[in-house]
Amino acid sequence: MAFVSTSPDPRGARRRRVALIALTLAAATALTGWVAYHWAETGARAELALNGDQRLGLYASSIRNAVGRYDYLPVLVARDHEVLGLLETPTDARRDAVNRRLEQANLSAGSAALYVVDAKGVALAASNWADPAQSFVGQTYDFRPYFRQAVEEGAGRYFGIGVTTGLPGYFLSQAIRLDGRLIGVAVVKIDLEPLQRDWAAGGERVLVTDGHGIVFLSSHPDWKYRALRPLPGPVREGLARTRQYDRTELAALGLQDGPEVESGARLVSLPDDPSEGDPDTRPVRRRSFLMQERPLPEFGWTIRFLSDPEPVRARATGAAILAAMGVLLAAAFLALGHQRRQTLRVQREARVTLERRVEERTAELVAANRVLREAQEELVQAGKLAALGQMSAALAHEINQPLAAIRTFVASTRLLAERGETGLVRDNLAMIGDLAERMAMLSGHLKDFARKGPARVEAVPVARAMDRALALLAPRLREDGIDVIQAIPAGARVRGDAVRLEQVFVNLLRNAADAMDGVADRRLDLAARPVAEGWEIRIRDSGTGIAEAHRSRLFDPFFTTKEVGQGLGLGLSLSYGIVRDFGGTLRAENNPDGGACFILLLPDAEEI
Repeated sequence: MAFVSTSPDPRGARRRRVALIALTLAAATALTGWVAYHWAETGARAELALNGDQRLGLYASSIRNAVGRYDYLPVLVARDHEVLGLLETPTDARRDAVNRRLEQANLSAGSAALYVVDAKGVALAASNWADPAQSFVGQTYDFRPYFRQAVEEGAGRYFGIGVTTGLPGYFLSQAIRLDGRLIGVAVVKIDLEPLQRDWAAGGERVLVTDGHGIVFLSSHPDWKYRALRPLPGPVREGLARTRQYDRTELAALGLQDGPEVESGARLVSLPDDPSEGDPDTRPVRRRSFLMQERPLPEFGWTIRFLSDPEPVRARATGAAILAAMGVLLAAAFLALGHQRRQTLRVQREARVTLERRVEERTAELVAANRVLREAQEELVQAGKLAALGQMSAALAHEINQPLAAIRTFVASTRLLAERGETGLVRDNLAMIGDLAERMAMLSGHLKDFARKGPARVEAVPVARAMDRALALLAPRLREDGIDVIQAIPAGARVRGDAVRLEQVFVNLLRNAADAMDGVADRRLDLAARPVAEGWEIRIRDSGTGIAEAHRSRLFDPFFTTKEVGQGLGLGLSLSYGIVRDFGGTLRAENNPDGGACFILLLPDAEEI
């Protein structure tokens, strides 16, 4: 008789338990990420909306200020006695006088134009009378809304493109009356283009629309003179009669509304390029924005501010990821805790053996840590001593030449003082002070050989740096009878640090002078020329050249071919490191006719 086992399968139960834990963990992670995403999105969007509301207030104030500064002008013109005389009895003499008066007033106020029309809408005088191509004088403007508003209501406000100049502007008008009867209208035209340029310079997305939803001010030129939505036929006919947007098509901008998300703010989308056909009939690439708007009732306009919602999504996504990671880390800690409890249970089962092994391992670790700590302390101390040795050696090497020059200048200054040549004495003292300051700065720069430090980036004139290096080495060059031929353009300017570049030149010039010991014809050729990578500077000597065996080690620290006591071998290595910090290169080669040439390639200062 066969028996079937009914005992539970421990492996299957374990797999089911693991699957349940994984499913629970995944659900908890997803839920936490979703909550964190929406919480962060709400907060970030509220901050974005608050910033947009503040920007709207700022831009609304700038529009009101730009227009308000000219409110007085039409009223002032309407009361001018010469203007009243011209409108009452037009004569050429009066017209000429009023033209010049308006021209001066317009110039003082900074408005775009200032003009006067009679009761029939014909311009009798204007500030631009002297420009035959764009003068308003003689033009008829009775069809313009600002004229009709002034006739019917006493004053008018209107934005439109000038039918004479073709330039947009905001018009303020004021009726001119004499003894209760209308005799004309005074008009000032205000240029609002500077506002748009300021918005564009700020990199923000701002647009202003009229009552028909037509964009006439915008930080993006592609959005101007486009309707947020297609215009009905009667609206287009009315605009054609008033010629408000003369010679513009008023194509649809392609704005698509989305849901309202925060305190009146709404998600919208716009085509990346509104000129790509009709955005309402042709699929184009679109971009989402958070749009906020504020009415300007005194103008009949609406100002809108568009914010990029991508930072909101990025912040919400980051919060969701962090929250999910937190859940996973908490789960990991729980798993580690569970594992630890399992480990402790196993440890309790083999307490004696395990405790002995732990004690032995602990003792070994303590001993190893003590040895490691002592070794680390010795390494740190050795590193400090090595760095101190390098800095001391480099300081002695680099300050030797300035000290020699100072001694020479001191001796020369004594002779000049005895002769009473105070001007030359002052020059020598200034040079001595400069050399002393240079030595102080060099002592700070020399530690770059052992440890890279920040360098000041500036435009360095190559010729001036070379002249200062030659001045340091002038006694040596004269004593050795070395002729210096310099052909460095005055306009050669490289990116680097002046003091450190002079230090490189001193090292290379001194190295070249050493290489010409025992040579009959001693000559230094110094030249610079522009190349694609910047400026190529060549320091060429007529010495014995570079031995092939030494070329691979030429820029190694402490490598020298001089006798003991003649040098530490740091000059070329230090120069190589400085040039590399400038973003340049330094190499050496032998001249075909003898001697060596060191070639520096440094970036042009225009790249700063």
